[in-house]
Amino acid sequence: MVKIRNPKILSKMNSIHHKIRGSYPGFIGIELPNEYEVILLDEENFNAYRKNEAYNALKVEVKNQYCHFVKPIEGSWHVVIEGKNCNFSPQKVNIIYKAA
Repeated sequence: MVKIRNPKILSKMNSIHHKIRGSYPGFIGIELPNEYEVILLDEENFNAYRKNEAYNALKVEVKNQYCHFVKPIEGSWHVVIEGKNCNFSPQKVNIIYKAA
């Protein structure tokens, strides 16, 4: 298991973005405040998201300050974590990778 304490990639003021590449099966867990939202986008939809265009995404439910999902094994994907208020902080996010 690898922990990433401080995701360093910022896309918007109240969000962080983390790119994941497919290959090995596994799971991704994220520890974060309940008021944050997590979405998973493929490359094409992430580009639309960045341009504020219409996009399709998988919204991952945050429950008890945690969410998890199966890591895609093909292609490039983006995890976007958005804060709903001005107190958003990347330091409150902990991304955990776990092999299947």
